[in-house]
Amino acid sequence: MALMRIPLLAVVLAALVAGPVAAAPAPMPTATPNLPLIYHSVSSPLCSALATTVRPALAMMMQNDATIAKSPPLFGDYIKLSAAGSDSGKDMSVYRLNSLVTPLVQNTLAIQKLLEDPSIFPRTAHNEDDQRLIDLKNKMLKTLASQQASLDIINGFVETQQLGSMQHEGFGYMHAITGQSSNSASGQSGLPAMNQPPQTLQAGAAAPISQTPQAFDDLVLQAGLAPNQYEFDPTQIPGLAVGYNQIGKLKEGLEWTQTQAQKSEAPLAQAVVNASKICGAQLPATPSPKP
Repeated sequence: MALMRIPLLAVVLAALVAGPVAAAPAPMPTATPNLPLIYHSVSSPLCSALATTVRPALAMMMQNDATIAKSPPLFGDYIKLSAAGSDSGKDMSVYRLNSLVTPLVQNTLAIQKLLEDPSIFPRTAHNEDDQRLIDLKNKMLKTLASQQASLDIINGFVETQQLGSMQHEGFGYMHAITGQSSNSASGQSGLPAMNQPPQTLQAGAAAPISQTPQAFDDLVLQAGLAPNQYEFDPTQIPGLAVGYNQIGKLKEGLEWTQTQAQKSEAPLAQAVVNASKICGAQLPATPSPKP
């Protein structure tokens, strides 16, 4: 069953787009008959951050939520097609899951890059606005960590299935070169154990999950960004453990990460609403829950 999502971020983002973020203009100077009036507006660091950083980061988080929400049904399809013995159907499910990985990685890196900008989010608080900015950053990182965990599950499964397919194709190449059957190539011909290719996965099982989100962490290192301090340990996700897991358990773990993201989005949305009120943005008093 698909998770019921409360679009708090959507409501807040819509309000940020519609409402003014900059502070009110300075008092109007006294007019003279021959000189035009000149208006000066002053935006605080908090209000500027809402417009230049928080708004695009929230938009990308919403995109991540929508992308991740597509994955549980695809895991369900894989399980059904595996039970039906449809290899082509399973391959299509893996292909569709793989198509979710790249946009998730790109958005996740872009969000963290925005949040790691010291010119927007100070390292230490010197006033109330600084404290609000640090609080916003931490709440956004917590939501991002849940999305990273979802990405890790999706990408780990996709990479496992793709690796299994490559190994299976390798048996065919070995047979063409040596003239041996795949059975002899797998060890019955007396080949040393060190030359035996790893066993391919059986339907309904997934390969070991890495201790850290591989797709995300590798790209973080390349991008020169610090790891997210709120990053999930995959071994602590209910239903998952290092080792072989049933696909149904992966699906349950993925839905759990979605629930964690939903929980962290509620205080984040409220923090954005409070900051926007300070900057004069017109926001709805109470977002209405929708599925």
